[in-house]
Order: sequence, then C-alpha cells, then structure tokens
Amino acid sequence: MTRRRMGLIALLLCGCSHEPARPNILVIVVDTLRADHLSCAGYERDTTPHLDQFAAEGLRFTHAQSPRAKTTPAVASIFTGLYPHGHGVRDLATPLDTEITLLAERLRTAGYTTGAIISNFVLRDDLSGLARGFDHWVEDLPQTHGVPPHHVPQRTATSVTDGALCALGLGLPSTDGAGPTAPFTSSADEPWFLWLHYMDPHGLYNPPPEHDRFSSPAPRPVPEEPSATLGAITQPHLALYNLLPSDRLGEGQIDAARVIDRYDGEISYVDAELGRLFEALRTAGAMSDTLILVVADHGESLGEHNYWFEHGRHTYEATCRVPLLIRLPDNFKDRPDPGVRHGDVSLADLSPTLTELLSLKALNPQAAPQTHGHSIVPLLITDRTSPHPVFSEKVERPELRGAIQSKAVRLGDWKYIRRYTHTQPGTAKTLSEELYHLLNDPSEAHNLISAPPATAPLNLLRAHLLVHSSSDLHFPDLARELQDPETLRILKSLGY
Repeated sequence: MTRRRMGLIALLLCGCSHEPARPNILVIVVDTLRADHLSCAGYERDTTPHLDQFAAEGLRFTHAQSPRAKTTPAVASIFTGLYPHGHGVRDLATPLDTEITLLAERLRTAGYTTGAIISNFVLRDDLSGLARGFDHWVEDLPQTHGVPPHHVPQRTATSVTDGALCALGLGLPSTDGAGPTAPFTSSADEPWFLWLHYMDPHGLYNPPPEHDRFSSPAPRPVPEEPSATLGAITQPHLALYNLLPSDRLGEGQIDAARVIDRYDGEISYVDAELGRLFEALRTAGAMSDTLILVVADHGESLGEHNYWFEHGRHTYEATCRVPLLIRLPDNFKDRPDPGVRHGDVSLADLSPTLTELLSLKALNPQAAPQTHGHSIVPLLITDRTSPHPVFSEKVERPELRGAIQSKAVRLGDWKYIRRYTHTQPGTAKTLSEELYHLLNDPSEAHNLISAPPATAPLNLLRAHLLVHSSSDLHFPDLARELQDPETLRILKSLGY
C-alpha cells in the first residue's frame, strides 16, 4: 500500500480529532438514472443543478458500470462487493442468500447505526433479502398507483427525502404518514450509515408539473411496434406501458421526444429533492463528517439499438453505464481536490472501497476470486492511468432452452460483448460477438468484430471475460474453455 493511500485511509478514520472516529456514510441510489443525462456530464439540458454543485465539491466518475441492468442484482452487487454470479441474485425475485455478508452487517458490527429507506417494490426484504444488518428498514410504499405495467406501489422522491430528514433528526415525519417517525440515531458520537433509494426516473415517466419543464422543439415519431433493422443483432422493443395516452401521434406512432422530456423531468424532480437533503445536511454541519456516495443501479434505453423506454434486455452502455459521485467529508485534511476520474469502476467495487477506507474486514472472502469487485481507493487519490476491466451481464432464466444471455467486459474505451443461448442444460452456444470503441462510438452503433483495428485489445478483452465468467455455474462451457491448450497459451501470454 502506498504512503499516500495509507494517508488517505488514516484521514478518513481520524478526521481532525485526536480520537479515532469513523465518518457517517450516506449511500444514495437513484433508480434508472442514465449517466449522460446529468448536466455536469455534458448533457445539453439543465437537469441536475444540485447534483452539479455536489459533483463540483467531490469526485465525478465517468466510467462507472452496473453489472446488471436490473435493480435487485445491481443493488446486491453494491452492498456485497460481488458480481451477480458471486452473490447469486440474477433476477428481481431471488432473495440474497443468507450466507452472503452485506455491508450493513459489517458496519453494524463496527458500531454504526444502520438505516435504509427504499422506494422500489422489488427491494422489499421478502423479495430481495437485503434488510440484513439494518437496524431500521423502511419499506412501506405510500404511493399505491405508480409503476407500470401493473401499477406497483412506490415511494416518490419527496417522501424519501422527508424520511431521510426525519431519520437524521433534521426534519419532521413525512406528510404522507409513511416512513420514519423519529430519528434513527440517538447519540451524536455514534456514526450512522443510511441508504436511500430514489425511484422516480423509472417508468412511468410522469414528473410533478413544476418539473415537467422540458419541451423538445419538434416531435420525434417512432413506430409503436418498431421493425428490426437489417443486420441487427438484437430484437426491437418499445415499452408501451411507460407511455401516456398523450404520447401517441396516431397512425401507429408515438412521440419519443415528449417521452424523453418527461424522463428528464423525473431527473429534475429527484435532483431538487436531493438538493433539499444536501442543504439540510450543510445547514446542520453534517457535511463535515459524512461520506456521501450517489450512484444509479442502472440506466435506461431511450432508443439505442431500437430499444425504447426500458432496461434489462442488453448489456449496452445506455443501461449499464451509471453516474457515480463521491464526496469526502469536509473535515478531512489534505483530501483529494475535487475533480473528474476516468478510471473504470464497477458497482461491485463500492463496498470493497468503503471497507478499505474504514479498515474493516473484507466482505465475502469465501466467494470465488473471479466474482469479487476491487477497492478503488487509489482512484480517489489520482486518476487511474491503466484500464481496469469491469463486467456486465444479462443472465436471466438460464434454465430455459433458447433464452438469450450476454456477458460484456469494458476496458477503458473498448467494449466486448458475447451473446449465448442455452441449447440444453449445461451447454451454452455462442450466438455473436461484438466489439466497440466507445470513445469514437458511444452509442455502440458500429460493431468492429469482423475487422478489429490493430489497436483493439481483442484477445485481452476475450481473456478477461473468459476468466471472469469461468466460475459462473450457469456457463460450464466457459470453465471448459480454460482447459483448451491454445486458450491457456493465450492467457499465459497475457499475464494470466
């Protein structure tokens, strides 16, 4: 460990006092928030003025990746430090195994008061198994008419922020009568960990009127039933259930521009509520000793690859690249200057980073090494110069013959995707490969696999993906590939 890295960890533990003190930790997960729709990331609309200010005070990461564009698997990766094939949550209805340790459990053992306020139905403890380790777990969902296609209940951003302020002793209970009714913490000397999950950018996009403030200059007609384009690898899909009746233009077309206007309005709404939370923390002086992390579980496809207003079917950047902002407490002397980090980060890296910063025991050392995330403490200090592979997948119902799955690896600006189908239990057939240079082709529109540029690290990308995926029990063929002599020769030449 470098001297500067040790120094940062010491500062995080000690702050300005003579007695060792750990910071409070606030983790904010915004459901379905695209990385490129934050105005601080260069988006043309002023969607996130409060997050922009927050980012200017801390670190903004441009290459953060979700391992799965579905809420429960992604959140499980955040709080276990494992990729999905390590923690075993591959869909929205498989609770986390009780043998897997959660960050909240480790923090509670270290003396933290732990609390969570969730807004997404699929995160209820009976469905997710994520409540372990939380002293206070709030999962009541007061808005009963919300998420399509079945009007699943949710908690809106105002209610989440109200609950957070009450939990921290900075406000009154929520006016909707749900959530915390008294502060979680009882001692100013007791550090706390609070997870807030904001739901609003998830469909149905229908922001409050004051945030429905974006208006495209002209309609963008799109067929309600889009047709496949010649040579397309994936099938077109438009999630009609995320539309309002006013989105229809007639003659089987919808106005995609108006739908995106409202999606941006939902982002504006969450940003305003986060601004209210941050202002209360500043006024109370809590920014001085609180580490705050803002991230999304996944993004949203807004037409890329002819996939509209949904997520979960693919491993493309629209749904798998996420925003990540980290603000270190004010009272840490010599903390890194605010800035932008371009190094690769996975959601599975966040818990290992926090446990290292707090000098806590690592989570889940019993899991296969290929399934672990890695601490990004060095990236907090200075931007990483060498790429670090991060992985995404779409693996769902692998027991079904013919179900299409995919696995992807990103290394800097290069992305490699391999798609499979299970022809029979225990056998996966490769359907296609894709290679993209994200710097030149951020929408992944031009597959370079048939004529890879000489600069493309294709063998390295394949090797990283093979080694990472080889411990996945749903893909025994990948483990067998590691026994192939030519594959072993290539892996050895690449440093494996």
